Amino acid sequence: MAEPVDVLAQLLSPQQAATLNAVGRRAWQAAARALQAIQGAEPSGTIRDARLVMPDEIAGEFGEPHLAVPVELSTDNDQSATAYLVLPTAPAAAYLQTEADNPEDQEQQTLVVASTFLGQVLQALNQEVFSKSSNGLILSFDDVTANTMAGTLAGLDDACLYLTAAITLARELPLAFVLPGTFLDIVAGSMAGAFDQPAPAPADTADTPLITQEDLEAAELLDVELNRFDQPQPAASRPAAGPAPRSAPAAGPPPKQEPQVTAQRARFAPLPDPGQVDYTSGIELLAGLEMNVTVELGRTRLTVAEVLGLGPGSVIELDRIAGEPVDILVNDRLVARGEVVVVDENFGVRVVEVVRRGQDHEIEEPEAVG
Repeated sequence: MAEPVDVLAQLLSPQQAATLNAVGRRAWQAAARALQAIQGAEPSGTIRDARLVMPDEIAGEFGEPHLAVPVELSTDNDQSATAYLVLPTAPAAAYLQTEADNPEDQEQQTLVVASTFLGQVLQALNQEVFSKSSNGLILSFDDVTANTMAGTLAGLDDACLYLTAAITLARELPLAFVLPGTFLDIVAGSMAGAFDQPAPAPADTADTPLITQEDLEAAELLDVELNRFDQPQPAASRPAAGPAPRSAPAAGPPPKQEPQVTAQRARFAPLPDPGQVDYTSGIELLAGLEMNVTVELGRTRLTVAEVLGLGPGSVIELDRIAGEPVDILVNDRLVARGEVVVVDENFGVRVVEVVRRGQDHEIEEPEAVG
């Protein structure tokens, strides 16, 4: 397998390739820490292949069900480009533990959980890696879509770095990156010199026992004797009181003495055996997250003069016909449509249609939402 830095050197300059290699290593470290915070254990990552391709050369590799994530790059000087992360749907569902009997429900659940994971990872990348860019580089991602990668590649004409890799924790998640040359060129220029200083090597702790405060408190320490200058000297060794004899020659300052320390090894209580890691399912991990639910009655456009002319009693005409279903958005993402109802003394929305991305809308039985 070719090393990514060697493949990059075929597309960009050696210096740019080295910069991107350093950025990639630190990006993985930041991503692994973000995933560890979510999953409770640090995953391992492996690059399987790296090659330089034209988009049409790999279009046939995305025939199986997959999720496509467009990762958008922008800078303060209006540079922009898009790369793509591709996750095969079935392995992603197994890794995120969103498997379901209904393929459509599995796809939708996997899409939601994957979007949440990716949002955390991109936040870590922006804070820990790309905050060091020279021009305000930032990454974001738009809607995650299903089975759209072949069509996306048909619209690209830029040579790309095609990376296949895998992330492994309790299970393995294969993934692919399609990184166009324009995207790589902007990253290399924005991050030039950001990581010239090598990251400090971690301390070698292979032979060093890991001791917690609890272990220290439970430890049985042996006697430790310290001879210090501030300890009183025995009476026999003290000089006699009174002035020194006149015949004694003037003496300089006494030679500096090194403190003598005698110590013995401490004995610690044995550490208990670590228990098994409990890999909680993806849905359970996210069950406590709060999501913003918005009901949108309609939209319109107004000029600045019209906005300034608004006052009590003004009527704004919306683009939606009376009685037409309203949009239900979760984190600004359309997920369903419904009708406005009254629940006790509060407004509510009854779901009449669930929107599934990449497929025809399916009408489901109404479900009351408070």
